[in-house]
Amino acid sequence: MTDDSLPSCGRTRIISVSASSKKAGKSTVASHLVRVLGADYGLKVSSGGRHAERPLTSDPEVISRLGTDTGALVAAGAGMVLWVSAPAYGLIAELERALSMFPPGGILVVEGNSALAHISPDFAVFLMNVPFDEFKPSAVRALEKADLVLVNRAGKVAALDPVRLERSIRERAPDATVIQHDDRPESFAFALSEVVRLARLHI
Repeated sequence: MTDDSLPSCGRTRIISVSASSKKAGKSTVASHLVRVLGADYGLKVSSGGRHAERPLTSDPEVISRLGTDTGALVAAGAGMVLWVSAPAYGLIAELERALSMFPPGGILVVEGNSALAHISPDFAVFLMNVPFDEFKPSAVRALEKADLVLVNRAGKVAALDPVRLERSIRERAPDATVIQHDDRPESFAFALSEVVRLARLHI
């Protein structure tokens, strides 16, 4: 834990990071939250597509590998990181097994959309970088659970009217805070600072 981290308590507090599509920045935001909040644990959840050799991986050599999402969580300072990679029919059992392995208390950052079908985080961040019609299936449910929607207007969303876009997001996630940013460093830095500020309020 860092000096800026939140005090521990008996119940593990969970922050989730999900997204509308690949390459939306989930790993960047998740590792930033681990680093700044001094999160104790990290969990990467994958479902659909290719899977790891084992549905639940805790092997440090695999988890710490450079260039991977789990490696980024480790590098950010998470003391324990696990990776669940399972098809939808086996996901809930592996997710429950993973969650039972984390000691109680502290902060857990969960990266991945699929986990949100089975957990209710204390704070849910959703990253949007494509229009609604390009959402992957798991993104629809993830958006509905969002407490904060971070919209990247540097890509395909740039052509959408920002006011109408925010209205459409609120129709799907009525209680979410919506922050839109572009590719300027100061714009993204402000967005990240708001992610951290709001996370602190929720956990």
